[in-house]
Amino acid sequence: MIRVDQNRDVIGIDFSGEELTLSYWKKTGRQTEFVNLLHYPIQGLSEDDIAAMIAKIIKDLKIKNPYIVAVIPLHLAITKNLEIPSLDAQEIREIIDLQSGRQTPYSREEIIVDYINIGTYRQSYTKILLVIVTRSAIKRQVTIIEKAGFRIEKLCFAPEGISQVCQGQAGKEAAQATIGIIHVDANFTDFIVALRGIPIFTRTIPIGVKHLSVDEAKFKLKFAEELKNSLETYQSEDIDVPPSTLMLTGATGPESVLESVIVPEVRISLRRFAYIDFLPLHHDVAAIPALTQQLSFFNVTALFVAPRPMTVDLVPEEIKLKRLFEARTRELMKMSVSIICIVLLVGVAFLGKMYSKGLYLETLKKQDNTYSGESQVLEKAMERIRLIKHYLKTRGHALQVISALYDTVPKSIMLSDIKVDAERNVSLKGTAQAMSNVFSFVSALEKSNYFGNVKTNYTTSRKQDAQDVADFGISCVIKDR
Repeated sequence: MIRVDQNRDVIGIDFSGEELTLSYWKKTGRQTEFVNLLHYPIQGLSEDDIAAMIAKIIKDLKIKNPYIVAVIPLHLAITKNLEIPSLDAQEIREIIDLQSGRQTPYSREEIIVDYINIGTYRQSYTKILLVIVTRSAIKRQVTIIEKAGFRIEKLCFAPEGISQVCQGQAGKEAAQATIGIIHVDANFTDFIVALRGIPIFTRTIPIGVKHLSVDEAKFKLKFAEELKNSLETYQSEDIDVPPSTLMLTGATGPESVLESVIVPEVRISLRRFAYIDFLPLHHDVAAIPALTQQLSFFNVTALFVAPRPMTVDLVPEEIKLKRLFEARTRELMKMSVSIICIVLLVGVAFLGKMYSKGLYLETLKKQDNTYSGESQVLEKAMERIRLIKHYLKTRGHALQVISALYDTVPKSIMLSDIKVDAERNVSLKGTAQAMSNVFSFVSALEKSNYFGNVKTNYTTSRKQDAQDVADFGISCVIKDR
Protein backbone atom coordinates (compact mmCIF):
# COMPACT_ATOMS: atom_id res chain seq x y z
CA MET A 1 0.00 0.00 0.00
CA ILE A 2 1.24 3.47 -0.91
CA ARG A 3 0.03 6.40 1.18
CA VAL A 4 -0.62 9.41 -1.06
CA ASP A 5 -2.55 12.66 -0.86
CA GLN A 6 -6.00 11.83 -2.30
CA ASN A 7 -5.85 14.90 -4.53
CA ARG A 8 -2.90 13.47 -6.50
CA ASP A 9 -3.08 10.84 -9.23
CA VAL A 10 -0.63 7.97 -8.81
CA ILE A 11 1.51 6.35 -11.49
CA GLY A 12 3.22 2.99 -10.95
CA ILE A 13 5.95 2.45 -13.54
CA ASP A 14 8.51 -0.20 -14.46
CA PHE A 15 10.89 0.35 -17.39
CA SER A 16 13.81 -1.71 -16.19
CA GLY A 17 13.70 -4.27 -19.00
CA GLU A 18 12.60 -4.43 -22.62
CA GLU A 19 9.04 -3.39 -21.77
CA LEU A 20 7.54 -0.30 -20.15
CA THR A 21 4.54 -1.14 -17.99
CA LEU A 22 2.50 1.56 -16.32
CA SER A 23 -0.51 1.62 -14.00
CA TYR A 24 -2.70 4.66 -13.38
CA TRP A 25 -4.21 4.52 -9.87
CA LYS A 26 -6.88 7.15 -9.20
CA LYS A 27 -9.78 7.97 -6.92
CA THR A 28 -12.96 8.00 -8.99
CA GLY A 29 -16.11 8.85 -7.12
CA ARG A 30 -16.20 6.94 -3.84
CA GLN A 31 -13.57 4.33 -4.71
CA THR A 32 -9.98 4.16 -5.85
CA GLU A 33 -9.24 2.00 -8.87
CA PHE A 34 -6.95 1.44 -11.81
CA VAL A 35 -8.25 3.61 -14.63
CA ASN A 36 -5.56 2.49 -17.06
CA LEU A 37 -2.84 -0.14 -17.55
CA LEU A 38 -0.37 0.58 -20.34
CA HIS A 39 2.42 -1.33 -22.06
CA TYR A 40 5.06 -0.18 -24.57
CA PRO A 41 8.17 -1.90 -25.98
CA ILE A 42 11.33 0.12 -25.26
CA GLN A 43 14.07 -2.26 -26.39
CA GLY A 44 16.86 -0.31 -28.08
CA LEU A 45 15.50 3.12 -27.13
CA SER A 46 17.79 5.74 -25.57
CA GLU A 47 17.14 7.41 -22.23
CA ASP A 48 15.91 10.53 -24.00
CA ASP A 49 13.47 8.51 -26.12
CA ILE A 50 12.09 6.70 -23.07
CA ALA A 51 11.76 10.02 -21.21
CA ALA A 52 9.88 11.56 -24.14
CA MET A 53 7.58 8.51 -24.26
CA ILE A 54 6.81 8.78 -20.54
CA ALA A 55 6.14 12.52 -20.83
CA LYS A 56 3.72 11.89 -23.74
CA ILE A 57 1.93 9.09 -21.88
CA ILE A 58 1.34 11.24 -18.80
CA LYS A 59 0.27 14.18 -20.98
CA ASP A 60 -2.20 11.96 -22.86
CA LEU A 61 -3.56 10.75 -19.52
CA LYS A 62 -4.14 14.46 -18.62
CA ILE A 63 -2.25 14.23 -15.34
CA LYS A 64 -0.72 17.50 -14.19
CA ASN A 65 1.04 16.54 -10.96
CA PRO A 66 1.50 12.75 -10.81
CA TYR A 67 2.83 10.91 -7.78
CA ILE A 68 5.25 8.53 -9.50
CA VAL A 69 6.25 5.27 -7.86
CA ALA A 70 8.96 3.37 -9.71
CA VAL A 71 9.14 -0.38 -9.20
CA ILE A 72 12.41 -2.29 -8.94
CA PRO A 73 11.78 -5.85 -10.19
CA LEU A 74 13.52 -8.80 -8.60
CA HIS A 75 15.98 -9.38 -11.46
CA LEU A 76 17.59 -5.96 -10.82
CA ALA A 77 18.19 -6.68 -7.14
CA ILE A 78 20.47 -8.91 -5.11
CA THR A 79 18.87 -10.35 -1.98
CA LYS A 80 20.58 -11.95 1.00
CA ASN A 81 19.15 -13.59 4.09
CA LEU A 82 21.04 -12.41 7.17
CA GLU A 83 20.80 -12.70 10.93
CA ILE A 84 21.62 -9.43 12.72
CA PRO A 85 22.59 -9.58 16.43
CA SER A 86 20.27 -6.77 17.47
CA LEU A 87 16.60 -5.95 17.89
CA ASP A 88 17.00 -2.17 17.65
CA ALA A 89 16.08 -0.75 14.24
CA GLN A 90 18.79 1.94 14.38
CA GLU A 91 21.49 -0.58 15.27
CA ILE A 92 20.30 -2.92 12.51
CA ARG A 93 20.54 -0.07 10.00
CA GLU A 94 24.09 0.79 11.14
CA ILE A 95 25.22 -2.85 10.94
CA ILE A 96 23.73 -3.18 7.45
CA ASP A 97 25.50 -0.02 6.29
CA LEU A 98 28.81 -1.42 7.53
CA GLN A 99 28.41 -5.01 6.31
CA SER A 100 26.44 -4.68 3.06
CA GLY A 101 29.55 -4.09 0.95
CA ARG A 102 30.77 -7.58 1.86
CA GLN A 103 27.63 -9.21 0.46
CA THR A 104 28.26 -8.19 -3.17
CA PRO A 105 31.19 -7.72 -5.54
CA TYR A 106 30.39 -4.00 -5.58
CA SER A 107 31.84 -1.34 -3.28
CA ARG A 108 29.55 0.36 -0.75
CA GLU A 109 29.47 3.54 -2.85
CA GLU A 110 28.19 1.60 -5.89
CA ILE A 111 25.07 0.16 -4.24
CA ILE A 112 21.88 1.27 -2.50
CA VAL A 113 20.70 -0.93 0.34
CA ASP A 114 17.49 -1.46 2.28
CA TYR A 115 16.03 -4.43 4.14
CA ILE A 116 12.83 -6.24 5.10
CA ASN A 117 12.44 -7.33 8.72
CA ILE A 118 11.44 -11.00 8.75
CA GLY A 119 11.24 -11.41 12.52
CA THR A 120 13.06 -12.19 15.77
CA TYR A 121 15.29 -15.24 15.98
CA ARG A 122 16.89 -16.70 19.12
CA GLN A 123 15.56 -13.84 21.25
CA SER A 124 18.31 -11.33 20.45
CA TYR A 125 18.72 -11.83 16.69
CA THR A 126 16.71 -10.33 13.85
CA LYS A 127 16.25 -12.11 10.55
CA ILE A 128 16.25 -9.77 7.57
CA LEU A 129 16.06 -9.97 3.80
CA LEU A 130 18.73 -7.60 2.55
CA VAL A 131 17.84 -5.85 -0.72
CA ILE A 132 20.76 -4.52 -2.76
CA VAL A 133 20.48 -2.59 -6.03
CA THR A 134 23.30 -1.00 -7.99
CA ARG A 135 23.37 2.78 -7.85
CA SER A 136 23.67 2.93 -11.65
CA ALA A 137 20.31 1.14 -12.09
CA ILE A 138 18.62 3.54 -9.66
CA LYS A 139 20.30 6.57 -11.23
CA ARG A 140 19.07 5.53 -14.68
CA GLN A 141 15.45 5.45 -13.52
CA VAL A 142 15.71 8.75 -11.62
CA THR A 143 17.39 10.44 -14.60
CA ILE A 144 14.81 9.26 -17.13
CA ILE A 145 11.88 10.41 -15.00
CA GLU A 146 13.56 13.79 -14.41
CA LYS A 147 14.15 14.18 -18.15
CA ALA A 148 10.43 13.54 -18.61
CA GLY A 149 9.78 16.53 -16.36
CA PHE A 150 8.73 14.69 -13.20
CA ARG A 151 10.31 13.09 -10.17
CA ILE A 152 10.21 9.67 -8.54
CA GLU A 153 8.54 9.87 -5.13
CA LYS A 154 9.29 6.26 -4.10
CA LEU A 155 11.32 3.35 -5.40
CA CYS A 156 9.66 0.13 -4.23
CA PHE A 157 10.77 -3.50 -4.30
CA ALA A 158 8.24 -5.46 -6.40
CA PRO A 159 8.28 -8.79 -4.43
CA GLU A 160 7.14 -6.96 -1.28
CA GLY A 161 3.77 -5.99 -2.78
CA ILE A 162 3.36 -9.30 -4.62
CA SER A 163 3.95 -11.27 -1.38
CA GLN A 164 1.29 -9.35 0.52
CA VAL A 165 -1.35 -9.76 -2.19
CA CYS A 166 -0.65 -13.48 -2.76
CA GLN A 167 -0.59 -14.29 0.96
CA GLY A 168 -3.94 -12.55 1.35
CA GLN A 169 -5.41 -14.67 -1.49
CA ALA A 170 -3.92 -17.96 -0.29
CA GLY A 171 -6.69 -18.54 2.22
CA LYS A 172 -6.93 -18.66 6.01
CA GLU A 173 -5.06 -21.96 6.25
CA ALA A 174 -1.99 -20.33 4.68
CA ALA A 175 -2.13 -17.11 6.70
CA GLN A 176 0.64 -18.26 9.08
CA ALA A 177 2.32 -20.74 6.69
CA THR A 178 5.02 -20.27 4.09
CA ILE A 179 3.87 -20.14 0.49
CA GLY A 180 5.88 -20.22 -2.72
CA ILE A 181 5.06 -17.64 -5.39
CA ILE A 182 5.99 -18.12 -9.05
CA HIS A 183 5.54 -14.80 -10.81
CA VAL A 184 5.98 -15.19 -14.59
CA ASP A 185 6.80 -12.13 -16.72
CA ALA A 186 7.93 -11.56 -20.30
CA ASN A 187 11.67 -12.16 -19.77
CA PHE A 188 12.02 -13.34 -16.16
CA THR A 189 10.24 -15.36 -13.52
CA ASP A 190 10.36 -14.40 -9.85
CA PHE A 191 10.42 -17.16 -7.26
CA ILE A 192 9.41 -15.83 -3.86
CA VAL A 193 8.84 -17.60 -0.56
CA ALA A 194 6.52 -15.51 1.63
CA LEU A 195 5.58 -15.80 5.30
CA ARG A 196 2.71 -13.67 6.69
CA GLY A 197 2.92 -11.55 3.55
CA ILE A 198 6.67 -10.90 3.97
CA PRO A 199 9.11 -12.12 1.31
CA ILE A 200 11.66 -14.21 3.23
CA PHE A 201 13.49 -15.64 0.20
CA THR A 202 13.73 -14.58 -3.45
CA ARG A 203 15.45 -15.89 -6.54
CA THR A 204 15.27 -14.87 -10.20
CA ILE A 205 14.72 -17.51 -12.87
CA PRO A 206 15.99 -16.15 -16.22
CA ILE A 207 13.11 -17.70 -18.19
CA GLY A 208 9.97 -15.89 -19.23
CA VAL A 209 7.09 -16.00 -21.69
CA LYS A 210 9.33 -15.04 -24.61
CA HIS A 211 11.67 -17.98 -23.99
CA LEU A 212 8.81 -20.46 -23.79
CA SER A 213 7.33 -19.03 -26.98
CA VAL A 214 10.61 -19.65 -28.85
CA ASP A 215 11.36 -23.20 -27.64
CA GLU A 216 8.74 -24.55 -25.28
CA ALA A 217 10.17 -28.07 -24.88
CA LYS A 218 13.66 -26.84 -24.00
CA PHE A 219 12.77 -24.02 -21.66
CA LYS A 220 9.98 -25.71 -19.73
CA LEU A 221 12.40 -28.41 -18.59
CA LYS A 222 15.02 -25.81 -17.80
CA PHE A 223 12.37 -23.87 -15.89
CA ALA A 224 11.52 -26.95 -13.78
CA GLU A 225 15.22 -27.46 -13.04
CA GLU A 226 15.66 -23.84 -12.00
CA LEU A 227 12.60 -24.04 -9.74
CA LYS A 228 13.98 -27.17 -8.03
CA ASN A 229 17.32 -25.41 -7.52
CA SER A 230 15.52 -22.46 -5.99
CA LEU A 231 13.66 -24.66 -3.50
CA GLU A 232 16.86 -26.52 -2.61
CA THR A 233 18.69 -23.22 -2.06
CA TYR A 234 15.91 -22.02 0.20
CA GLN A 235 16.00 -25.21 2.28
CA SER A 236 19.80 -25.19 2.50
CA GLU A 237 19.78 -21.70 4.04
CA ASP A 238 17.42 -22.94 6.80
CA ILE A 239 15.31 -19.81 6.67
CA ASP A 240 11.98 -21.41 7.61
CA VAL A 241 9.86 -24.47 6.84
CA PRO A 242 9.45 -25.44 3.14
CA PRO A 243 6.36 -24.00 1.41
CA SER A 244 3.39 -26.33 1.31
CA THR A 245 1.72 -24.47 -1.56
CA LEU A 246 2.94 -22.85 -4.76
CA MET A 247 0.97 -20.01 -6.37
CA LEU A 248 1.43 -19.50 -10.11
CA THR A 249 0.70 -15.91 -11.16
CA GLY A 250 1.73 -13.22 -13.63
CA ALA A 251 1.44 -13.75 -17.39
CA THR A 252 -1.32 -16.29 -18.10
CA GLY A 253 -0.09 -17.58 -21.48
CA PRO A 254 2.30 -20.31 -20.27
CA GLU A 255 0.32 -21.38 -17.19
CA SER A 256 -0.74 -24.77 -18.58
CA VAL A 257 2.75 -25.54 -19.87
CA LEU A 258 4.42 -24.67 -16.58
CA GLU A 259 1.85 -26.50 -14.51
CA SER A 260 2.51 -29.67 -16.48
CA VAL A 261 6.19 -29.68 -15.44
CA ILE A 262 6.09 -28.06 -12.02
CA VAL A 263 3.76 -30.50 -10.28
CA PRO A 264 5.66 -33.70 -11.23
CA GLU A 265 9.08 -32.18 -10.51
CA VAL A 266 8.61 -30.43 -7.16
CA ARG A 267 5.69 -32.49 -5.81
CA ILE A 268 4.06 -29.49 -4.11
CA SER A 269 0.44 -28.53 -4.61
CA LEU A 270 0.08 -25.78 -7.19
CA ARG A 271 -2.72 -23.29 -7.62
CA ARG A 272 -3.18 -20.55 -10.15
CA PHE A 273 -3.82 -16.97 -9.05
CA ALA A 274 -5.20 -14.63 -11.72
CA TYR A 275 -4.12 -11.34 -10.14
CA ILE A 276 -5.95 -9.36 -12.84
CA ASP A 277 -9.29 -10.59 -11.48
CA PHE A 278 -8.34 -9.33 -8.04
CA LEU A 279 -7.52 -5.78 -9.15
CA PRO A 280 -10.15 -3.00 -8.91
CA LEU A 281 -10.28 -2.08 -12.61
CA HIS A 282 -12.25 0.76 -14.14
CA HIS A 283 -14.83 -0.41 -16.70
CA ASP A 284 -12.76 1.17 -19.51
CA VAL A 285 -9.91 -1.28 -18.81
CA ALA A 286 -11.92 -4.31 -19.92
CA ALA A 287 -9.57 -5.09 -22.83
CA ILE A 288 -6.46 -5.15 -20.63
CA PRO A 289 -6.66 -8.83 -19.57
CA ALA A 290 -5.80 -9.85 -23.15
CA LEU A 291 -2.36 -8.29 -22.68
CA THR A 292 -1.70 -10.29 -19.53
CA GLN A 293 -1.13 -13.48 -21.52
CA GLN A 294 2.31 -12.29 -22.64
CA LEU A 295 3.38 -9.98 -19.78
CA SER A 296 2.54 -9.11 -16.19
CA PHE A 297 1.25 -5.90 -14.65
CA PHE A 298 1.54 -7.42 -11.18
CA ASN A 299 4.75 -5.50 -10.40
CA VAL A 300 3.13 -2.09 -10.99
CA THR A 301 -0.23 -2.85 -9.36
CA ALA A 302 0.44 -5.03 -6.30
CA LEU A 303 2.01 -2.24 -4.23
CA PHE A 304 -1.23 -0.17 -4.46
CA VAL A 305 -3.63 -2.94 -3.38
CA ALA A 306 -1.37 -4.52 -0.73
CA PRO A 307 -2.88 -4.29 2.78
CA ARG A 308 0.28 -2.91 4.45
CA PRO A 309 2.69 -0.07 3.55
CA MET A 310 5.85 -0.88 1.63
CA THR A 311 8.92 -0.86 3.92
CA VAL A 312 11.62 -0.81 1.25
CA ASP A 313 12.40 2.55 -0.34
CA LEU A 314 15.44 2.60 -2.62
CA VAL A 315 15.50 6.35 -3.30
CA PRO A 316 19.14 7.41 -2.72
CA GLU A 317 19.89 9.20 0.55
CA GLU A 318 21.27 12.26 -1.20
CA ILE A 319 17.94 12.70 -3.03
CA LYS A 320 16.00 12.23 0.22
CA LEU A 321 18.18 14.86 1.93
CA LYS A 322 17.76 17.23 -1.01
CA ARG A 323 13.98 16.83 -0.91
CA LEU A 324 13.95 17.29 2.86
CA PHE A 325 15.94 20.49 2.44
CA GLU A 326 13.57 21.68 -0.30
CA ALA A 327 10.54 20.86 1.86
CA ARG A 328 11.97 22.78 4.81
CA THR A 329 12.89 25.66 2.51
CA ARG A 330 9.29 25.76 1.26
CA GLU A 331 8.02 25.69 4.84
CA LEU A 332 10.42 28.50 5.74
CA MET A 333 9.26 30.50 2.73
CA LYS A 334 5.61 29.94 3.68
CA MET A 335 6.34 31.00 7.25
CA SER A 336 8.25 34.09 6.02
CA VAL A 337 5.40 35.05 3.69
CA SER A 338 2.93 34.52 6.54
CA ILE A 339 4.98 36.74 8.86
CA ILE A 340 5.29 39.43 6.16
CA CYS A 341 1.53 39.28 5.53
CA ILE A 342 0.82 39.57 9.27
CA VAL A 343 3.21 42.54 9.57
CA LEU A 344 1.59 44.19 6.54
CA LEU A 345 -1.90 43.61 7.92
CA VAL A 346 -0.90 45.01 11.32
CA GLY A 347 0.79 47.97 9.60
CA VAL A 348 -2.23 48.62 7.39
CA ALA A 349 -4.53 48.37 10.41
CA PHE A 350 -2.29 50.76 12.37
CA LEU A 351 -2.03 53.22 9.48
CA GLY A 352 -5.78 52.98 8.93
CA LYS A 353 -6.36 53.71 12.59
CA MET A 354 -3.93 56.65 12.48
CA TYR A 355 -5.59 57.94 9.32
CA SER A 356 -9.05 57.71 10.84
CA LYS A 357 -7.80 59.49 13.96
CA GLY A 358 -6.23 62.17 11.74
CA LEU A 359 -9.53 62.66 9.95
CA TYR A 360 -11.33 62.84 13.30
CA LEU A 361 -8.79 65.40 14.56
CA GLU A 362 -9.27 67.51 11.43
CA THR A 363 -13.02 67.37 11.98
CA LEU A 364 -12.56 68.46 15.59
CA LYS A 365 -10.29 71.33 14.49
CA LYS A 366 -12.91 72.52 12.00
CA GLN A 367 -15.59 72.30 14.67
CA ASP A 368 -13.28 74.14 17.10
CA ASN A 369 -12.71 76.90 14.56
CA THR A 370 -16.47 77.11 14.00
CA TYR A 371 -17.32 77.31 17.70
CA SER A 372 -14.33 79.39 18.88
CA GLY A 373 -15.93 82.70 17.79
CA GLU A 374 -19.19 81.78 19.46
CA SER A 375 -17.38 80.71 22.62
CA GLN A 376 -15.52 84.01 22.85
CA VAL A 377 -18.84 85.87 22.60
CA LEU A 378 -20.23 83.64 25.34
CA GLU A 379 -17.15 84.16 27.53
CA LYS A 380 -17.49 87.96 27.27
CA ALA A 381 -21.18 87.70 28.09
CA MET A 382 -20.40 85.47 31.09
CA GLU A 383 -17.75 87.92 32.28
CA ARG A 384 -20.31 90.75 32.15
CA ILE A 385 -22.75 88.59 34.06
CA ARG A 386 -20.13 87.83 36.72
CA LEU A 387 -19.30 91.52 37.08
CA ILE A 388 -22.98 92.42 37.36
CA LYS A 389 -23.54 89.65 39.93
CA HIS A 390 -20.57 90.86 41.94
CA TYR A 391 -21.79 94.43 41.73
CA LEU A 392 -25.27 93.45 42.82
CA LYS A 393 -23.87 91.29 45.58
CA THR A 394 -21.58 93.99 46.99
CA ARG A 395 -23.80 96.95 46.20
CA GLY A 396 -24.55 99.06 49.36
CA HIS A 397 -21.93 97.35 51.57
CA ALA A 398 -20.01 100.63 52.05
CA LEU A 399 -23.13 102.53 53.05
CA GLN A 400 -24.14 99.76 55.42
CA VAL A 401 -20.67 99.75 57.01
CA ILE A 402 -20.69 103.56 57.43
CA SER A 403 -24.19 103.43 58.86
CA ALA A 404 -23.28 100.68 61.33
CA LEU A 405 -20.06 102.43 62.33
CA TYR A 406 -21.94 105.70 62.81
CA ASP A 407 -24.13 103.99 65.34
CA THR A 408 -21.19 102.30 67.07
CA VAL A 409 -18.26 104.74 67.05
CA PRO A 410 -18.17 106.89 70.20
CA LYS A 411 -17.29 110.63 70.12
CA SER A 412 -13.90 109.97 71.75
CA ILE A 413 -12.72 108.04 68.62
CA MET A 414 -11.93 109.47 65.22
CA LEU A 415 -11.66 107.04 62.26
CA SER A 416 -9.02 107.98 59.67
CA ASP A 417 -9.31 104.98 57.26
CA ILE A 418 -12.13 102.59 56.38
CA LYS A 419 -11.65 99.75 53.80
CA VAL A 420 -14.11 97.07 52.62
CA ASP A 421 -13.04 94.33 50.11
CA ALA A 422 -15.04 91.95 47.90
CA GLU A 423 -14.92 89.21 50.54
CA ARG A 424 -16.66 91.61 53.00
CA ASN A 425 -13.56 92.06 55.13
CA VAL A 426 -13.46 95.46 56.92
CA SER A 427 -10.25 97.27 57.97
CA LEU A 428 -10.48 100.25 60.35
CA LYS A 429 -7.77 102.73 61.38
CA GLY A 430 -8.16 105.67 63.76
CA THR A 431 -7.17 107.65 66.91
CA ALA A 432 -8.72 107.55 70.39
CA GLN A 433 -8.35 110.03 73.23
CA ALA A 434 -7.37 107.15 75.52
CA MET A 435 -6.46 103.49 75.20
CA SER A 436 -9.55 102.54 77.14
CA ASN A 437 -11.66 104.11 74.43
CA VAL A 438 -10.15 101.66 71.93
CA PHE A 439 -11.08 98.65 74.02
CA SER A 440 -14.58 100.01 74.51
CA PHE A 441 -14.90 100.45 70.75
CA VAL A 442 -13.80 96.85 70.14
CA SER A 443 -16.36 95.59 72.64
CA ALA A 444 -19.05 97.66 70.94
CA LEU A 445 -18.16 96.18 67.54
CA GLU A 446 -18.32 92.63 68.92
CA LYS A 447 -21.75 93.29 70.38
CA SER A 448 -22.95 94.70 67.08
CA ASN A 449 -25.25 92.51 64.94
CA TYR A 450 -23.45 93.67 61.81
CA PHE A 451 -19.77 92.86 62.54
CA GLY A 452 -18.05 89.62 63.52
CA ASN A 453 -14.61 88.21 64.15
CA VAL A 454 -13.39 91.54 65.52
CA LYS A 455 -9.61 91.70 66.07
CA THR A 456 -7.26 94.45 67.25
CA ASN A 457 -4.33 94.54 64.89
CA TYR A 458 -2.28 97.13 66.77
CA THR A 459 -2.45 100.00 69.34
CA THR A 460 0.17 102.71 69.87
CA SER A 461 0.31 105.70 72.19
CA ARG A 462 1.63 109.10 71.21
CA LYS A 463 1.46 112.83 72.17
CA GLN A 464 -0.69 115.19 70.20
CA ASP A 465 -0.78 118.85 71.27
CA ALA A 466 0.60 117.97 74.74
CA GLN A 467 -2.20 115.39 75.11
CA ASP A 468 -1.87 111.57 75.14
CA VAL A 469 -3.73 109.85 72.30
CA ALA A 470 -3.87 106.18 71.09
CA ASP A 471 -3.65 105.09 67.41
CA PHE A 472 -5.23 101.73 66.56
CA GLY A 473 -6.01 99.27 63.78
CA ILE A 474 -8.99 96.91 63.85
CA SER A 475 -10.17 94.20 61.41
CA CYS A 476 -13.58 92.53 61.24
CA VAL A 477 -16.01 90.83 58.88
CA ILE A 478 -19.48 91.92 57.84
CA LYS A 479 -21.99 89.27 58.97
CA ASP A 480 -24.54 87.73 56.62
CA ARG A 481 -27.92 89.16 57.42
